[in-house]
Amino acid sequence: MKFQILGSLELYVADAPINLGPPKQRAILLPLLLEPNTAIGFDTLVERVWDETPPTDVRNVVYTYITRLRRILESVDAGRRQHAIPRIDRRNGGYLLDIAPECIDLHRFYQLRNSARASVDPWECARLQRSALDLWDSTPIANITGGWAGRIREWLDRERLDTMAEWAETEIMLNNSAIVITELRREMANNPHAELLIEKLLHALMQTGRTIEALELYATARGRIVETMGAEPGPRLREIHRALLADEL
Repeated sequence: MKFQILGSLELYVADAPINLGPPKQRAILLPLLLEPNTAIGFDTLVERVWDETPPTDVRNVVYTYITRLRRILESVDAGRRQHAIPRIDRRNGGYLLDIAPECIDLHRFYQLRNSARASVDPWECARLQRSALDLWDSTPIANITGGWAGRIREWLDRERLDTMAEWAETEIMLNNSAIVITELRREMANNPHAELLIEKLLHALMQTGRTIEALELYATARGRIVETMGAEPGPRLREIHRALLADEL
């Protein structure tokens, strides 16, 4: 059994998707999945699902959705389960998802990333970082709408970019800059203003002796940042540019 957050919010059992119901019913799961085994207050749950415009009969709506979700979880074929079946329990005036955290892709991502950060073996570190990044399917919670969900999506995107930068740094240390260049160029097509990724790509280009290409990349990135953000790149990126000009990297 696997709950997916790092893509559309889905439930898979033996790689087969399980229908979680209409969008708002599915959205109620998100706060519970982000904080498994923790009670989420009723008012907090309502605010995170409906922002400031809940239905007038919101208590009945939430009760109906929770009841349906409980039935969905209970209907999962016991023969295909590797873990105890998750349960949604009433707790302290709210709801709690009782679940093994490793059944949620986001929490497996954090387990892998934390293991990578604790590793003293750079090859093992790179492997763990790559495994963490490979858990991402597409845009996180792509099928969940609302203001709170949008902020969570932005936060998750930052977590992925930070981890990608850590992976790139490890691979550069292992003299695998060619892999980094290919991956970061692909990533920057969707995140052209991510200065942390630009920084790692500049280092990778320099390590492979592609100084002119690195200078061209900086010029292009700076132009985009100034045009879009109305400000110069951050001090770290400007420092790398000065080092590039002086051929000091």
